[in-house]
Amino acid sequence: MLLRHPAHEGRTVRLSYCLNLHPADTLEGLYEGLERITEPLHARLAPGREFSVGMYLPAALARALASDAERLRELRAWLGSRGLDPSTFNAFPYGGFAHIGLKAGVFAPEWWDETRLQYTLDVAQVAARLLPSAGPERHISISTHTGAHSSRVLAVELDSTRRTVFANWVAIATQLARIEREQGTRVVLSVEPEPRSLTESCATLAEVFAREKLLREAQPESLAAIARHLGICLDTCHAAVEFEAADAPWRDALAASGAGVGKVQFTSALSVLDPQGNEFGRRALLELDEARYLHQVTGQGPDAVARAGDLPELRAGWAEPQSAWHACTEWRCHFHVPVDLDTLGASGLSTTRDYADRVLALQLAAPERWPSRELHVEIETYTWDVLPREARGAGALVDGLEREYRHVLAQLAASGWRLA
Repeated sequence: MLLRHPAHEGRTVRLSYCLNLHPADTLEGLYEGLERITEPLHARLAPGREFSVGMYLPAALARALASDAERLRELRAWLGSRGLDPSTFNAFPYGGFAHIGLKAGVFAPEWWDETRLQYTLDVAQVAARLLPSAGPERHISISTHTGAHSSRVLAVELDSTRRTVFANWVAIATQLARIEREQGTRVVLSVEPEPRSLTESCATLAEVFAREKLLREAQPESLAAIARHLGICLDTCHAAVEFEAADAPWRDALAASGAGVGKVQFTSALSVLDPQGNEFGRRALLELDEARYLHQVTGQGPDAVARAGDLPELRAGWAEPQSAWHACTEWRCHFHVPVDLDTLGASGLSTTRDYADRVLALQLAAPERWPSRELHVEIETYTWDVLPREARGAGALVDGLEREYRHVLAQLAASGWRLA
C-alpha cells in the first residue's frame, strides 16, 4: 500500500506484510499463498490500488528464479496483473522457516559462509527484476540477520567476527551497486539486530557501522556502496525486547555513518509486567514454549537485567530463588503477536504495541532522515500457527491480518499519511 503526506512532497511510505507468514518452497506454493491470503487482503484494504507485498523466497526458490528468466518474467507479469508490488524482501531465513525444531537454525548459514552471500545475491537479483518500475524515488529493501546466533561465536572472537561479517556485507553492497548501474534499480541490504545474535541491538549495530566505515576511509568505492546499499532493518519487537528507547540516540549515530533505517518491521513482543506478583502472566508465558521459533527473553528492573535464549532457559532461571529474574519489574519476550493487541485477554500477558507505535511515529515525523525517498513498513507476525486462541482473535487468518493492517493504517493516518 502506498501512502503520501501533504507536507512531505516526494516522500512515500509502502506498507506490506511479510510472506514468511505462509512460506512456500516452490513457485506454485508462492502463487497459492498469494491467491489465498494476499489477494483477499488486497480486496478488503485497497481495492483498485497498488498493494505492496513483503516477499519471502527461501534459498532454493530464489536460486531457481534467479537462473530462469522466463519464469521470473511470468512472476513479474502475474504480480503486475493483480496490482501487487514486491517492494521489500526477507532474506533472513534460508529455508524451512516453519519446520519443527528450527530454533537457532534460522541463522544458518552464517554471514561468514559463502552460501549466505550467494542466497542474498540471488534474492537481490530476483528483486531487481521483479520491481514493476524503477526510478530515483524507488528502492527495494532486503532484510537479513546480523551474522549468526550468539552461540556460534566465542566472546573473545566477537569483534573479529563482526569485522568479517561486515566485510561480506560490503562485498554484497558492491554487487548491489553493480545491479543498480546495470538495471537502474537500487537495492538496500537492511541488517536486522535480534536478541542473542551476533549484534543484538540497534545501538551496537550503529557502533559497528561507524567503526568499520572509519577503517575504509581510503576506499571511496566501498564507502559509496555502504552509504547507498547498506542500512538497518528496525524490528520493533526485537528493539523492545532489548529495552531500547524509542527515541534512542543510535539513530543519529547511524545517520552520521552514512546509513539509516532501510526498513521497519512493525512487530510486537510479549510483556509480563511485575512478574514477581503476576503469577498468571508468568505461567502463561512459560506455557507458550513451542518447538519452531526462538523466544528470547530479557528482564529489566531498577537494579537488575536478566537474559534468556529461550523459554526453557527462563523457566530454569526463575527456579533459582536468587536469580536476577526475581528482581525484574518487566520481562519482554521475542514472541511476535498481532500488532493490534495491547493484551492477550485475561492471561496476564501484555504486549509492546505502544512501543511499536511510538517508534513508527518517530520515523514518520522525520522523512528527511530516511536514507531513501520512501520508507518500507512491513507487518511481520509470522507466528499465527503457534499463537494461543486469545491472540488469534475471531474469524479466519485474513480477518486477523486485516485487524493488524487497520491498526497500522490508523497510526499512519494519525501522523498525516494517507493512501495514495
